[in-house]
Amino acid sequence: MCQVNNSLTFSGKSIGSEEFLSQIIEALGIIIDRRSKGRPCKEEFTMPKWLVRLKGERFDLEDFPKLLRSPEVRVVEENGSFYLESSEFNSLTLAEEVRGRGRALIKLINGVAKFYRNNFLGISEDAITRVEDNGKRHNYVFLEGAVTFRTTVRGQLTGITTDRSEKVATQPSALESLLEVAQKHNVVADALSFYRDDTWISLYKAYEIIRGDVGGEHQIIKNGWTVKSGIKRFTQTAQPYRHASKKYKPPAQPMTLLEARALIKTILSRWVSSNFNKGGDT
Repeated sequence: MCQVNNSLTFSGKSIGSEEFLSQIIEALGIIIDRRSKGRPCKEEFTMPKWLVRLKGERFDLEDFPKLLRSPEVRVVEENGSFYLESSEFNSLTLAEEVRGRGRALIKLINGVAKFYRNNFLGISEDAITRVEDNGKRHNYVFLEGAVTFRTTVRGQLTGITTDRSEKVATQPSALESLLEVAQKHNVVADALSFYRDDTWISLYKAYEIIRGDVGGEHQIIKNGWTVKSGIKRFTQTAQPYRHASKKYKPPAQPMTLLEARALIKTILSRWVSSNFNKGGDT
């Protein structure tokens, strides 16, 4: 074999160097992956499925599989445990990332659920689960800033009805609709969060958010969401809780916290229905 002007002579036959290299590789049985880097085929790489295990009173948790059923935000039950699924988890690769996004969603869910049920106590994140294609699960439990890792047996997580068939949502529930609005509009999410805290201070903050968004108290009254006397009684009752100064005195007939909650809920509901059920982001 000899090399002449960038070509090789192999067994008496002149061939190019690239063809010669191909013959050597073939003879050695070497397989070269010629695909572009960073673009694996679907068969070789799939994103894991992430779940957020929920913690709370069963009384609060058991209705969510019936109320949250969309791919964007879904709650399913398995063996007495409740899990939050979301399409927002699909692009995430770390348990810490899933936990952060899950906690943000849970905060929104808590605000919306409290809006629909006054005795709702709230839920929280308990653990993160990664489900592989073969059904194997890896559980991540966060304790005081650290994370512990456990692997469990294979299993299948589905939402089922009493006749053992999978439940498919056809129309969004009222809770899903309000949750979607809160996800799109930060101002609604903030108002719901304050409403959920259920104190004089937090209810007043929810009122301030709505008042600021619509352009003042007069606009709330003009829109017919409540009457001026109701707002005056609410604000006068709330002021002593908001300020330590003795110059703020409650009205002759102070509003109860139950009445205040009902008033803000009415205003909040009409505000959302009038201003945010037409789509768009803020």
